[in-house]
Amino acid sequence: MDGSAVVPADEAIWVSRAKEGDQAAFEAIFQHYERQIYGFIYRMMGNAEDASDLTQECFIRAYRALSQTSDDLNISAWLHRIASNACLDVLRRRQRIRWLPWETHKHEHLLHGRPMDDPERQALSLETQATVHQVLQQMSPRNRMALILREFEGMSCEDIGQVMGLSRSAVKSVLFRAREEFRRTYRRLEEASRS
Repeated sequence: MDGSAVVPADEAIWVSRAKEGDQAAFEAIFQHYERQIYGFIYRMMGNAEDASDLTQECFIRAYRALSQTSDDLNISAWLHRIASNACLDVLRRRQRIRWLPWETHKHEHLLHGRPMDDPERQALSLETQATVHQVLQQMSPRNRMALILREFEGMSCEDIGQVMGLSRSAVKSVLFRAREEFRRTYRRLEEASRS
């Protein structure tokens, strides 16, 4: 995809045109969401190679399934759902689940377009990321996923519900439990480090 597509202001137009076979419309969708989906997959998988492969797989699956979607499709939530399913498929095949959300210091410039120039800020960021990673490693996969989607991806409860296959009220409950689990685990790790 060469970067020449212009993204329409209304996502419904992209979806409608892409469903009719307009390759430029699908290219616009790809260009608009590629970095976001790559970043999400990178945090789920923990390495750039898997993130690149699964991002490509996600958009291939999306292209093939787009004609079967409804006209009021929330494209962002739908793509995140495809991406999360692709990640979970690979992780299940590998018989292990390794989540590395928020551990972006090695690739931050790729995800955010800027390197971390301040050494003190970078050290604090690395320390914080290590702590968050350690806490998240001890959380249930469902709670981890909810926190990644809400706190890092910035998704609404409705969008998280579409990604995780839950109602809005169920998402709120999962997020409440996830935050409580995060706090308990964080405090426990903090107390253990002081001992």
